[in-house]
Amino acid sequence: MADFFVKGAVTVLVRGEEAPLFPGRLHQRGVTLKNIQYSRQNEVQFTLCLKDISKLRQEARRFSGTVRFKERTGLPFLKKRVIRYAPFLIASLCFFLVMVLLSAMIIRIDIQGANDELERDVRAFLKKEGIREGAIRLNDVDTEAISRRAVQDIPGVVRFLIQKKGVVYVVDVSSEHPPPRDTAKTRHVRAVKSGVIQDMFIKYGVSEVQRGDFVEAGDRLIKGTKKKPASGTVTAETWYKATVTLGGGALKTRNGENRKHIFFSIGEKEYALWKPSSLKGSVQREENRYSFHFFSYQLPFSVRTETEYALKPAGTVETEAEQEERAVQAAKATLMAKLPKEAEVVGENVLQKRSESGKVKVIIHFQVLENIAIN
Repeated sequence: MADFFVKGAVTVLVRGEEAPLFPGRLHQRGVTLKNIQYSRQNEVQFTLCLKDISKLRQEARRFSGTVRFKERTGLPFLKKRVIRYAPFLIASLCFFLVMVLLSAMIIRIDIQGANDELERDVRAFLKKEGIREGAIRLNDVDTEAISRRAVQDIPGVVRFLIQKKGVVYVVDVSSEHPPPRDTAKTRHVRAVKSGVIQDMFIKYGVSEVQRGDFVEAGDRLIKGTKKKPASGTVTAETWYKATVTLGGGALKTRNGENRKHIFFSIGEKEYALWKPSSLKGSVQREENRYSFHFFSYQLPFSVRTETEYALKPAGTVETEAEQEERAVQAAKATLMAKLPKEAEVVGENVLQKRSESGKVKVIIHFQVLENIAIN
């Protein structure tokens, strides 16, 4: 009975010649009993509510046998136990929370396959992504998205793999390497790609090309000797082609209204902690999952948040010229992320623009000034 748990209950053991009559006498006093058990040795056991203890004591004074409390259950006794063990429970909870936070802290980031300069670029990129030593991350890292952004944003990176191992992040980087060359020919400076020579700076050696010459990858630019290899820089105009696909639909922007849904997962089951009604109309959804670890072990529960942002049509409609400009800027940003820091985009031209399946596809040609010399 719920009343017994809320108000507290006591299990009583009665022994004596008149023990079988004891429950009846209590019943006459208006006491409610449950779980009454009789035995052959003049013994009876029952449970009564804590508020009826005074009536039990009155009847026990007139009883010739023994009355003993056997077990105490219910909310009042549970509160006493909680208060008694509260310091231990609070300390245990604090210890557990501290361990969870320490397990979510990034203690070390190991970067493999990168030289000192590339490692600095990788660490700067990871810092922008919120991954740095000493940071606490409870939300799961989207490794695929980070890998794609790293290849686009870090010059020279062709492969980027990131993996979380306990409190350590391991990053495996592969960068562009020039094709293997005969060591006997390394005394000369050669072109790493095709282009038209624009400027030269020769530290040592004899130039074999002039400004305005067209060279292809592998052509010799500066001649050196066996005793002293050639060195210098050769700036050339090179060319790149990029394809950008833009959404053909009308532009939309957030109107400031949003709804957040919070879910708690245990194992494979998910329960809604906070789930307001969804927004109507066009919405944009963002999802984050927060998992918890105890050192290297992932705990079987997690929290997921889903935020809905209401969208409204933008006040202006893009013209064809604005679409082209947006495509050029997006392609230029992607290209500059892959080029060396000294490279400069000096020209761009839209070669083709066409609509496909409601989207606009733009092909752009870029002219770039960069150093093509390699020893």
